[in-house]
Amino acid sequence: MEIVSGIHRVDGVRGANSYLVVGEGLVLVIDTGMPGSGKKIVECIKRLGRRPDEVEWIVLTHADIDHSGSAAELKQMTGAKVAIHEGDASSLSGESKPKKARGIMAPIFKMMNKVVSFHPLQPDVILSEGDEIGGFRVIHTPGHTQGSICLYKAEELMFAGDALKADKGGNPKPPSRMMTLDMARAKASLKRISELEFDALLVGHGAPVLGNASEKVRRLLAKVE
Repeated sequence: MEIVSGIHRVDGVRGANSYLVVGEGLVLVIDTGMPGSGKKIVECIKRLGRRPDEVEWIVLTHADIDHSGSAAELKQMTGAKVAIHEGDASSLSGESKPKKARGIMAPIFKMMNKVVSFHPLQPDVILSEGDEIGGFRVIHTPGHTQGSICLYKAEELMFAGDALKADKGGNPKPPSRMMTLDMARAKASLKRISELEFDALLVGHGAPVLGNASEKVRRLLAKVE
């Protein structure tokens, strides 16, 4: 599904949204969904007339399994480099334990971790605030996880990972309290996002927020402050 020119959401990926950025000399994957999603991502790349080995980067907005679960598989299928923020690198590599959910989500995630096979991997590139990758600027937005990031193209587009979500109508919503590591930092990150200008907001969970999306985020912030 093409959302805006050159930006596609991969249909049928389980877990979080997975996006393809396709341009002249560029194929970029942003988030990979749950384990077992690599084949669907590769099929989408082929339908767009590109080869899997054209994928240069797999960028993960954070290390939660619903975003990074197919990173190892997709790296093997494409040969792409995997990039993640330094704050979540040890979770991706398996050197630190995955984040724990709270409330009613805790037993669900505990059960899921037992039945879903996650393949850890060492990232090829460690990202930091202000880095550029695939034509996007890395914005460190901790809260959901320590190393959560957004990818930003000024005046145009923001990939928000789980710093925000959206409903089916494309209206931005605050992050889930039960799945957020530090809500105070998440609210600070939301404020930072609201200070930037972008027309489209692409979230990890939910529909695209299109048309003056930054103003819609500012209206949301006014409600949650």
